[in-house]
Amino acid sequence: MRITIRTRILFIFVGVALIQALLLGAFFLHQHNKTNQNLVTQQLQATSKNINTQLSIFLNSLLQDLETASQQVERMAQKNYQQYNLLKTLKNNNKAFSALNFYDINGFIKSSVSSATLENIPESFIKNTALFNFPYQTGKPYVCQLETTENKLAFGISQPIHFLDNSYIVGVISALISYDTIQDVIDQTALPPHLNILILNSEGIVIAQHLSSPNTPPHLSFPVEQVWDGDIVLDHIHYVSVSSLLDFHGQQLTIVSNIDIKQSLAPTVRSFMLLIFIVLLLLVLSALVGWTTNKKIIEPLQLLADISSTMIQSKENDILLPQDAELHDLAATLNDLNNQLRASNSSLEGEVQKRRREEKSAILAKIEAEKANQAKSIFLANMIHEIRTPLHGMIGMLAMMSNDSITRQQQQLLSMTITAGQRLQTVVDSILDLSQIESGKFQLHSSPFSLSDLVLEVVEFMQVQVKTQNKDISISSKQAENIPNALIGDSGRIRQILINLINNSIKFSKKGSIWLKIELQSQPTQQKVSLLFTIKDNGYGIAEESKNSIFDAFERGRLEKEHVIEGTGLGLFISSEFVQHMQGKLWLESTSKDGSTFCFTILCELDQEERSQVVEELETSSQVKVLDGIRIFLAEDEFINQRIISAYLEEQGGAVTVCANGQELLDAMQEGSADIILMDIRMPVLNGIETTKIIRENEKGLSLLPIPIVALTAQATTDFEEQCKNAGMNAYLTKPIHFKKLVDIICEYVGK
Repeated sequence: MRITIRTRILFIFVGVALIQALLLGAFFLHQHNKTNQNLVTQQLQATSKNINTQLSIFLNSLLQDLETASQQVERMAQKNYQQYNLLKTLKNNNKAFSALNFYDINGFIKSSVSSATLENIPESFIKNTALFNFPYQTGKPYVCQLETTENKLAFGISQPIHFLDNSYIVGVISALISYDTIQDVIDQTALPPHLNILILNSEGIVIAQHLSSPNTPPHLSFPVEQVWDGDIVLDHIHYVSVSSLLDFHGQQLTIVSNIDIKQSLAPTVRSFMLLIFIVLLLLVLSALVGWTTNKKIIEPLQLLADISSTMIQSKENDILLPQDAELHDLAATLNDLNNQLRASNSSLEGEVQKRRREEKSAILAKIEAEKANQAKSIFLANMIHEIRTPLHGMIGMLAMMSNDSITRQQQQLLSMTITAGQRLQTVVDSILDLSQIESGKFQLHSSPFSLSDLVLEVVEFMQVQVKTQNKDISISSKQAENIPNALIGDSGRIRQILINLINNSIKFSKKGSIWLKIELQSQPTQQKVSLLFTIKDNGYGIAEESKNSIFDAFERGRLEKEHVIEGTGLGLFISSEFVQHMQGKLWLESTSKDGSTFCFTILCELDQEERSQVVEELETSSQVKVLDGIRIFLAEDEFINQRIISAYLEEQGGAVTVCANGQELLDAMQEGSADIILMDIRMPVLNGIETTKIIRENEKGLSLLPIPIVALTAQATTDFEEQCKNAGMNAYLTKPIHFKKLVDIICEYVGK
């Protein structure tokens, strides 16, 4: 007969249900035992409370008898023999009184009654002045502990005797009460079996007790700090104990009821024996269920899993078939799949080998591409540096020559040469911008600028470009009156965008006009303003199929054969990237055979500060030199650049000291001081970065004010600019140097 897994699972569920039932029974058994423990504790509490009540009634009755006797003394027993008879009657009626004294108002004992002779009355009772003084002075009962002649302990109780109207005290009655009377009260009280009762005074001495077993040794005393509630150990025997406190006019008695833990846990022990039996039964059942599950389910499944993991490599086709129906069918199915898996494995191994070869080729190609890209970046940085350096010297010398007295024809030639150099600089800058955009290192450099001045500068510059190309084109601009003029943004990039777009219109036009219009795209907020620029021309227009591609890098649109257009095809692509970084957009508004219209938007911040125009005023004055009195150290290894920069700065009144490398600059600083340092980066002996670090460390060590350092370099990359700032340089200018901007920076940092 084949037994299915379903049947085995059913057996498992039955076993689990049985186990749950047993656990539930064990839980209820535990709760029953816990209830028994609570009943024992409640019984102890009730007994302790009952003894407390009995003792309180007994002691208060004694005090009541004294109070009654005091009233009778004041009303009926005016003479000594009457007082004696009254005390004797009280003594005879209440066996708890061992002795009685009557004190007059002077504290003398006028009458005394006791069970023994006068010589046997304890002196602690007769000579204890507190028994008279406290009740006489306070008018309240007084209770204290005394020691008898047999070295036993007793109570001393005093009761004041008041006059009829309670206006004053006429005497005091005191009584001696043996602790044996308290033992009598305990003995006369009905107590549950197996319970022990202890009565302790405030010193921990046992004054009365009830022991459930005659074999239990009597208790005498305990430490005062003994804790009586809970589980305690007395004479090496464990007890469950409950205590209560009785305060009798300042004398505190502790009533303790306890029971031997063996007696209290007798039902619990039997219950726990049953629980242990149940637990053992559960363990046996669990072991049986576990063994059955392992033998009949887990081991066959593990066998199938082991065979399945190795069946592809195994040469054996047959798997041992288990007895269970489902596992038998599963094993048979695995046998059928074995051959198919072997065939698939062979094809997969071939595919894996092919993929690994392709992956290895891809990794090698990636490494080669990264090397090529790194080599391209290094080559580009070196080429830009090598181009910018002589370009700076060329443009600077041409600018210096234009200041000399030359003929008009020579002036035109110089102007065209300078324009050609500027065009070359534009190409270099475009390649640099493209490299930074592709590498993700492009960043904007925001600073305050005047929008009207920027537009005027661009229009004047482009008009010069038109003249050099001998084209009949007019350039005009219009700026809306509601546009704020003082803004903060990357004015250099905005200038470059306008120059690229206007230059693009000039390239694709022979004659006509170019209009530049600036207006608000939306109402400005307190901090920002959105501007809309429109550039419209009368050029050839853009072909329909080229509208979507003209903003791609190196794309110049479809050109007719007769149209020869100069340029790299980077202007629109770079301008579009600049606009996006300024949170704007560049698009082709319209185009036709009669011209094209380009629009772009940018977001600028409003300049809230009123900025001084001192530098511009000084530059326009022919009588005042801007850099007069300013000491300048120039670190530059190129001879041409030394001549050009120093000559221009000296024309503006600056005192220039030229150094060929960083070490010469450090030597010069030992001999004299400067107001500002112009630092080239690539220099022999000691470059600009290391020189700047040495200067900053020396200033820090000598606690000197830092000298402003301006970087002059042909490497115009963002990461290189970051290196200069980290080295401690204050500003950064790229070659070819814009001398007006250089003068502005010098005046800014020197405070001129």
